[in-house]
Formats: sequence, C-alpha cells, structure tokens
Amino acid sequence: MDKELPELVQLCLSGDGKAWVKLVDEYKGLVYGICHLSYIPDQEADDLAQEAFIKIWQNLPNYDPKKGGLKSWVASLTRNLRIDRYRRNRQQRLTDSMDEGWEDTSVSSALHQIADPQQSPHDSAFSKEVAAIIQQAANKISPAMRDVVTLRIVQELDNREISTQLCIPEGTVKSRVNRGCAQLAFLLSPMRAALGVA
Repeated sequence: MDKELPELVQLCLSGDGKAWVKLVDEYKGLVYGICHLSYIPDQEADDLAQEAFIKIWQNLPNYDPKKGGLKSWVASLTRNLRIDRYRRNRQQRLTDSMDEGWEDTSVSSALHQIADPQQSPHDSAFSKEVAAIIQQAANKISPAMRDVVTLRIVQELDNREISTQLCIPEGTVKSRVNRGCAQLAFLLSPMRAALGVA
C-alpha cells in the first residue's frame, strides 16, 4: 500500500477525482479520530475534519515523500489545524469561568459517565459536578496535551499505542502526558476542596 501512495498523490494532483475519493477513504478514520479527540461538540469536530481535508487538498502539492509517509503528513496537517483553532479560541478560554457550563448536559464526554447507576442522587450530582470541573480544565490545556492525556486516562492506552495512533515519537508522548497532567493539576488546584482532595 505504501508504494501506491505516491502514485495516488500524483493522480490526485493531476485532477483524478476517484483518486481523491480513495485518499479520503484511506485517511478519514485518522483525520476524524484526531478531530474527535478534543472535548468539542461532535458537529464542530466534524466541521474541523472537513476543514482538514480541504487543507490537505490545498497543500497536497507540498507533500514530499522524502520527508515522511503520507499518513504522518496527513496527521500533522490535521493536528496543526486543531492547534491553530485552539490558539484562535485561546483568549475566550482564558476568560471563561471554571463555573461556567456546569449545567450544560450537551457535553458528550466520557467523564460524565463516571457515575454509578446505584449511586444516591447526592453522589450522582457530585460526580457530575466533578466531571464538569475536569471538563472545563481539560478544555483549557492545549490540544496536543489533551490528546495524549485523553488517550492515556480515558481510553487507557499505553505510550506505544498513543504514539502509533497520533503518529508521534514515544518520547514525545511521555513528555506530553507528564506536561498535560501537570497542567491539569495546576488548573484543578483551586478546586481540590470541591473534588474532595483537600
């Protein structure tokens, strides 16, 4: 398959629509996976994925197989697009209150599913509050850190699996996990009493 990719790129560059469809089919799982790693609404993540494919199409003439595989190039473009969006929205996130959005039930995060169905209403409400606090803090760290922390903590992947999924070196995964957890700890430190960790 790897030997086919440079030919596929050439066909796409020559305007072959079927080749473009094949390229999109080949990498849609990777692109959508990277876009959906964020704690953003599904529709926004889908829009970001569409934007990523447009960016891939626009930058396809710049792809150089000597610098790496097409999969890594697609992943890097997609990840960079997410980071660019994160930076554009950074000022808004910096001014958001940690209390904002606690009542928002539209967030489809795995963190909201931590409540045991057998819990008391009080415990259930407390669990939702904790999840909302963690969600707000996670939204304030960079997408690169959030990706690896999410894959490590929520999906329980090891460094090698994260490295493979995100197409980044294992050492980078380790440092991002450590820095991401440190950023979360810093953001959550004012809320330690609310989390029951005094």
